Amino acid sequence: MTKSHGRKSRARNTSRTRGAAFASANAGTLHQHSSGPSAADLQPADPKRWGIDTAPDMRTASALIGACMERCAPCQQLLADKLLDEAAVVLAVLAGSVYTLHAESEADAGAQASRATQAFFGLVKQAREYRDPGHLPPVVEMLPREHRAELLEDTLDLWTYYGHVDAALLRERYPSPNGLSTVTVTVEGSDPQTGPGVVVDLSALAHPAAYSVRTDMTRTGSGLVPSVALVPESPEAGYDDLRWRCGWEPYIFQGLPSVDPAWVLKIDRTGGALLGVVRLLDATLLPERQPWEWRQNVYDRILWRAPVPAPVSASAEWLEAARRQDTVLLYGPLDAGAVTPAEWEAGAATPPDWERLVSVHAYCRFTDRM
Repeated sequence: MTKSHGRKSRARNTSRTRGAAFASANAGTLHQHSSGPSAADLQPADPKRWGIDTAPDMRTASALIGACMERCAPCQQLLADKLLDEAAVVLAVLAGSVYTLHAESEADAGAQASRATQAFFGLVKQAREYRDPGHLPPVVEMLPREHRAELLEDTLDLWTYYGHVDAALLRERYPSPNGLSTVTVTVEGSDPQTGPGVVVDLSALAHPAAYSVRTDMTRTGSGLVPSVALVPESPEAGYDDLRWRCGWEPYIFQGLPSVDPAWVLKIDRTGGALLGVVRLLDATLLPERQPWEWRQNVYDRILWRAPVPAPVSASAEWLEAARRQDTVLLYGPLDAGAVTPAEWEAGAATPPDWERLVSVHAYCRFTDRM
């Protein structure tokens, strides 16, 4: 008996007492399932769009889809467990591609979808709108295993439904980027990787408060500083939103509060366009850590993001000051047509409504994406 035959014989004996699935895994004798897309079909055309340098290994995902389409329960169980142990980007790509196709014709993830899947589907729609899936892997990585398992189960149901669609169509749902990653995540628990009860909450993404921005230079006790005024563009935007939802403090004329590292203004490092005003999730989740340890691309507030395709640009003087000082004064609400503090100092007839202004001293981050 050859070594291979001996191994399979032992596997058959073991399966009588420990189950066929267990034995197959240890013997390396899983069935070959090729009904679904190949591993190459599932790989993203541009891995950097997903926040990685090289294409992920999608062989387990490919085999798992095939096992589901062929209704092979032992292989489904084993391959699903194996996939959940792999890098989060594998599940993100597997789920993101098929739910992007689903979003083209459906408004929601389905009545039977888990809460984790419903949240993920909302992020997929954001990625589809802005043609940028880069925030999907970090979100999947933050989910605890049981929620990833729920997402995987729903994903496989959908892959079985769409399984005969040309896989090449599924992997090219994100053409060249015209916009920005936008993700808001709320996590219940003490640790973003393993904390209990981790839930992706899309409520802030859907918050109706909308703003536009204006750049200027504001005089403070420390001299002129780059500043950004928030101009309300919806009834929900304004003083109450900035003061209570965002936690900004009353504006101090010619004063400059201490820097609040939770708030960041993101600026395109190449063209100087303003990308967005965000609050970092880890400021809430991990306040005991130093700010430089917080992740810079996971937020619990996106107060403003640049319009697509026309971003807001700043003057060369403003950008030079922002680079030199590394911080910016954010303030508002500045009603349309209202006078800014800088315009008041320059001789404008009507002063700002000081009692209705709030502010925060935020960091600037020059980057290539939101």
